[in-house]
Amino acid sequence: MDYRNRGGEAGCAAVSGLVANLPDMVSPDTAVRRLLHEIGKALEPYGFHGNEPTWTRVAPGGVASVGRSRVSRTWTDGQQVLGFGLTMNATPTAWWEYCNWRNLRLGLPPIPVEAATGPDLIGTESLPDELTEPWTLRLDPAQAGRHALQSDIDTIRAELPRRVHAYARRALRLLEPDTYLDELLARPDRQTTAWAAIVVLLADHGPGPRLDDAIGQLRQCVSDQDGSAYAEDVITYARTRVDQRPVA
Repeated sequence: MDYRNRGGEAGCAAVSGLVANLPDMVSPDTAVRRLLHEIGKALEPYGFHGNEPTWTRVAPGGVASVGRSRVSRTWTDGQQVLGFGLTMNATPTAWWEYCNWRNLRLGLPPIPVEAATGPDLIGTESLPDELTEPWTLRLDPAQAGRHALQSDIDTIRAELPRRVHAYARRALRLLEPDTYLDELLARPDRQTTAWAAIVVLLADHGPGPRLDDAIGQLRQCVSDQDGSAYAEDVITYARTRVDQRPVA
């Protein structure tokens, strides 16, 4: 599915209209809270819902989420500076199903699909730097009290539409068929966690040389007993999944 236009114009318009009304003369903390509220509103045209710090969308291919990064507090010239940005994540349905299979074996409750997380291997790496660098909110030295610098608020206002659009599109794109798998396979430095996810995702394709190779690579990556137990757990799931596939 092509998400290039879905919610794009509506989302950008929503952001532009909503954040433009952010009042002046507010503290940095208040400005952050209000901006985050508007981010949530701006994500709605893309199908994301929830409350700060994370908004999610359940899609046919899994669960996409856009969230707030940790708010940092630093000091420059005796003045506190707040920094924050956005995060994004995508959890393929196959990974959620594996996690629930594992929980069942451990006697743990199932995970609702809207609460699915992991494998946390692909994020904002492909986005340009200007979309991933944290926003900053400084105090206005010309104002008495702790008021956020208006130029910083204006900068965030101007950048919000593009950033929200990019993060929503990226998260949803990763849920399109085989996109998450293909991006993992394209990485040159695949380690245990990556090969485990590859095995889980390939199991949905049934038996074949690619799955056999991935299982072999996963076993080669394991160097300790705990890692071996984890790898064999993943492999057991993959074999079970393949055996349960209907015969064409």
